[in-house]
Amino acid sequence: MSQTLSLKVITARANPAVSLSDAKAYLRVDGSAEDTLISGLVSAATDMVELRTRRSLVNQTFRWSFNEFPAGPVELPRSPVSSISVGGAYAYAMPRVRYYDQDGIQQTAVVDEDYFLDLDNNPPSLQLFPFTIWPLTELDRAKAVEVDFVAGYGATSANVPELLRQAVLMLVAHWFENRMAVGQVGTEVPLAVDSILRIYSDGSY
Repeated sequence: MSQTLSLKVITARANPAVSLSDAKAYLRVDGSAEDTLISGLVSAATDMVELRTRRSLVNQTFRWSFNEFPAGPVELPRSPVSSISVGGAYAYAMPRVRYYDQDGIQQTAVVDEDYFLDLDNNPPSLQLFPFTIWPLTELDRAKAVEVDFVAGYGATSANVPELLRQAVLMLVAHWFENRMAVGQVGTEVPLAVDSILRIYSDGSY
């Protein structure tokens, strides 16, 4: 069976990467007539920035699923990733690795015993100890392995790096001011925004 990769959002961001009030101040918009439009543009701009950089601006919980473990480290497809303890909004510690063993029974790998976390590098990853391998999984079972993890700079916009906040704001302003010319949200990216996204997508930050 060919490898099937699936990235699913379990818990979406609870707060925008840029607040409505900050976006309106940037656009120099008073009143509330355009609030729905501006909020939608902030959401769309955030999605574009996250897709282009493979980074989550505000905390989200993801499930990364695949058929079998790789030969080496498991690289996570979003960053930055935090180590999460049980408590508050989180029912279990993350990253969490679960898999179906060769007998079709779901098991949970134990951090610092079966693998260790390397979350500071880009991409963040789950690393094997020397001379060890990942467990074998149930034959021909799709998505036999699932890794739950939290990616984001923090719970609110206050934690988002200023360059990325500016990229979101510039995209919002561009789409807001050029609705007729652009036609459809997301069809154009200003050069300044593209430069910022390249910095973050190539690992310079």
